[in-house]
Amino acid sequence: MSLITDFMVTIRVPRVDLEALRNLRKGRLNDMAASHFWERIAEFYRRYPYDEWYPLNKEEMKAYQKDYTDSKPYPWQSSD
Repeated sequence: MSLITDFMVTIRVPRVDLEALRNLRKGRLNDMAASHFWERIAEFYRRYPYDEWYPLNKEEMKAYQKDYTDSKPYPWQSSD
């Protein structure tokens, strides 16, 4: 039986849940599939770098800037 894996879809699974499902493991990725998997994961982080203050609103940004004074607000976060 051949299985196809879609590496375009990523989901978060808590480690505790993952460890609880160990007995259901059927096999491992072969070398080529494992290499492809790690490359797909790396592409996600190259395309979407993490900017921790991007999603903050004005009030949250004010509080954030108390600890991180070098952060520059986006237009929707400025207090003007």
